[in-house]
Amino acid sequence: MFNLTTDEAIFTVIDLETTGFNPERDYIIEIAAIKFQGNFEIGRFWKLIKPETGFVPSHITRLTGITNAMVIDQPLIKDIIPDFFNFIQDTVIVAHNVKFDLSFLNYNTKVYLGRSIKNPSICTDNLARRILPDIDSKSLEHIAYHLSIPYRQRHRAMSDAEVTLRIFEKMLSFLEDYNVNKVIDIIKLSEGKRINYREKRKKYV
Repeated sequence: MFNLTTDEAIFTVIDLETTGFNPERDYIIEIAAIKFQGNFEIGRFWKLIKPETGFVPSHITRLTGITNAMVIDQPLIKDIIPDFFNFIQDTVIVAHNVKFDLSFLNYNTKVYLGRSIKNPSICTDNLARRILPDIDSKSLEHIAYHLSIPYRQRHRAMSDAEVTLRIFEKMLSFLEDYNVNKVIDIIKLSEGKRINYREKRKKYV
């Protein structure tokens, strides 16, 4: 997978909404993923999830718009995580602040499946810091605005995943102009490592 080009690899862009920042005491309440290869979307995964406490904190409702009524009849994460784990198999995970999403996902896969997610991953937040240094804020909203990408609904998993996908596609196009099209090199860039490249042209957007 690491030696594949970006056109050959299968990517899954993911986003979560949670009740907080600690996967050991907070809960996933919405999960979304978009799987694609080249210019083609392969599939989508989306679920609202009932937290084990049974309710969504009021400040999370104000942020996301996800209410108690929306999740009361939804499945628990233990019922969702096996299908999600299967959905992302043999793909490269992409997310904005991917460590956050993977911390929640890995906690739940370990608890309910007895295993962790081994997929290679790319963080669009870190990648933006390497290739879009002129953007002051690297938030999803600010990058989308800079790249003229519509953002219909903030802090909802599928909308955030769609915006992350559009941003990642533009990043891949930019890197292609520098002959950077190997998955391993994109991963290295998102981890802050240096790579060798041959510049074709510098104009972007």
